[in-house]
Amino acid sequence: MIKLKGINKYYTSGDEKLHALKNVDLEVKKGEFLAIMGPSGSGKSTMIKILGLLDKDFEGSYLLDEKEVKSLNDDLLSNLRNKKIGFVFQDFNLIDRLTIKENIELPMLYMGKGIKETKDKVIELLGKINLLDKINKYPTQLSGGQQQRISIVRSLVNNPDIIIADEPTGALDSKTSGEIIEIFNELNKEGITIILITHDINIAKKAKRIVKIFDGNLEEVDTNEV
Repeated sequence: MIKLKGINKYYTSGDEKLHALKNVDLEVKKGEFLAIMGPSGSGKSTMIKILGLLDKDFEGSYLLDEKEVKSLNDDLLSNLRNKKIGFVFQDFNLIDRLTIKENIELPMLYMGKGIKETKDKVIELLGKINLLDKINKYPTQLSGGQQQRISIVRSLVNNPDIIIADEPTGALDSKTSGEIIEIFNELNKEGITIILITHDINIAKKAKRIVKIFDGNLEEVDTNEV
């Protein structure tokens, strides 16, 4: 599904050139549950942008379903991203002035879906996570765990093949974190590829495979040793 080969990423700051990713090779098969683990400043954020089709200014090759990402123009790249990838973030990225219904349906409206279709989808997804009673509430009226579940639901509205979750438990207590990871496990069982970015080894161990990034270098981790 995903093949990165010889990825190098540079940032320029004044006269300095920062080598953020260094000859990164990574293959992610369809249906995998992969954790990318590393401390702050290790290159995780850069990896997210490249994997999530948010940045194609890099050296090397990125094949997504055998298609070379760098050959696509911005419109094709945006369309592919909207269809293939759902995002979940640490700070939930919900819009406070919109209701839960409006937050969830927004990506579908961007894709040109009709009002009835979006409403039916919102009701279906909220029912799955037992939060249908929150449909007309605002994000600030929900707990952190509830907001993250809404964020996960929103990532599913366009039926993505891949979910990229960036520190999804970083703002949550351990009990709620476990519940959120269990949702990702269930989605993975349904065939969705999960890429989980975390600095927490206990969260990373919930994945089926772990890679570690440090100073821009990526290496496989033996899960029996963590």
